[in-house]
Amino acid sequence: MTNEHGHDGPDTNQLPRTPTLHFARQLAKELAGVATVKVDSIEGGISVDVTPRNPDARAFGWMDFSEELILGVGDYGGRWELEAGPEDVALLEDIARSVVAGRVREVFAPGRSAVSVTLADGSVETEIGGEAPAGCLPLPFWRRWSRSVQYAPYK
Repeated sequence: MTNEHGHDGPDTNQLPRTPTLHFARQLAKELAGVATVKVDSIEGGISVDVTPRNPDARAFGWMDFSEELILGVGDYGGRWELEAGPEDVALLEDIARSVVAGRVREVFAPGRSAVSVTLADGSVETEIGGEAPAGCLPLPFWRRWSRSVQYAPYK
């Protein structure tokens, strides 16, 4: 397994070529000192984890399987399953930069969360997900009365 951490020199010979590898390396340089960017080689691609030093900021990560991207921002919600075309790679990059900038809000309820990311152009991407026990339905209007967190910027 190959790792890249923050500002350490990457091992360019062992990581597979994937659509987001260059962006992951760019983030590692940009966020040196404010976050750890870990790039691992996994079967069929790479896994990227971005962990801020600011405890009030939101960690995120993605898996890049060359033809499929899976971006995760929240506890249960905030999972985007994307293709690896230029538009989806651009969306992943926009969401990532928005999380780093602190333009992300998460609403929590038992076994679920909704993650809303405000992109650079002002549009909002929202993904809801959950793992509730079998047979349990979400309570009505849970996003209105549940605890919500507006995350801070990394810097």
